[in-house]
Amino acid sequence: MDESSNKIIESDIEIIVNDIKNFSDKMENKKFLVVGGRGFIGTYFVKALDSLNEYLKNPLKITVIDNLITAKDKNAYQSSNINFLEEDISKEIKYSDDVDYIIHAASIASPPYYRKYPLKTVDVNYQGTRNLLELSKEKKVDAMLFLSTSEIYGDPDIIPTPESYWGNVSCTGPRACYDESKRLAETVSILYEQLYEVPVKIVRPFNVFGPFLNLDDGRMIPDFMKNAITNSEIIIHSDGSPTRSFCYITDAIRAFFRVLMLAPSGSICNVGNDTEEISVKNTAELIKKTVKTPIEIKFEKSDDPNYVVNNPQRRCPDLKFIKKTVGYEPEISLEEGLRRAYVWYKENLK
Repeated sequence: MDESSNKIIESDIEIIVNDIKNFSDKMENKKFLVVGGRGFIGTYFVKALDSLNEYLKNPLKITVIDNLITAKDKNAYQSSNINFLEEDISKEIKYSDDVDYIIHAASIASPPYYRKYPLKTVDVNYQGTRNLLELSKEKKVDAMLFLSTSEIYGDPDIIPTPESYWGNVSCTGPRACYDESKRLAETVSILYEQLYEVPVKIVRPFNVFGPFLNLDDGRMIPDFMKNAITNSEIIIHSDGSPTRSFCYITDAIRAFFRVLMLAPSGSICNVGNDTEEISVKNTAELIKKTVKTPIEIKFEKSDDPNYVVNNPQRRCPDLKFIKKTVGYEPEISLEEGLRRAYVWYKENLK
């Protein structure tokens, strides 16, 4: 019998919760605010926190904020411990309740969407982050986690790339609205930590993928999966030589929670998988192997003239700091991650 997408999600959440349980005493009876909680990464945060309540004597409470612009699952969460607010964090945040932990996963990270909404992307990444930092300051939170991006490094000339690398980024190119606003959001986060002692921690995810990442997101794995499943082909809009290091969602969420709960204030951590740097072409071949049906791999120039402009040629994280600081180790191979994502995508094509 084939594995269902629900079983994949249940297994994913179990993996995350089994890791969180090691320090769940810090989360008893706490109030979590998950911003961007209906997006790809936010959904996993919320499901993991809600599932963790089964093991806590005093359950934690979860409030989700999302404006639903890029949300895949717009259905209400079916839990009495979850409250949902439809709100735009780039505008004034009116939040009267107490909060202990803020997880800031709100952003327009999909290339087609941030090119469509470039100023909104800047507003969410900068003003939204600053609004949450003000809220953290006002509420005297135990910690705030800001999800930045590996894109702040641009096209790096140091591989694997450490947190100390300053970046090689265009401030005016087609990706700048996302890259530069994330860089500014990091700057303002660290200033709030230094000036006001706001306990903010920053993570820089490297090519995270998995269920709930929209098939029309525009990033490589959902794009290749969609074409493979619906058209029996994979179209590569480059020569296939650029490389990436992909991180399955369970590894990423485990790392995020460890940084939020265990890392010192002001920490900046790469999050990803450093075990395999793979070319675009070989990624397509691996997806072809995963789908197990005849798939044609084609090389075609994109209709979008900016598709490969400022696109990094290599992307691989140096994870020494996060391994040393919070004991994180990636566990899911790319092949296994693709298998799990494919099961979910087959049943959730819309």
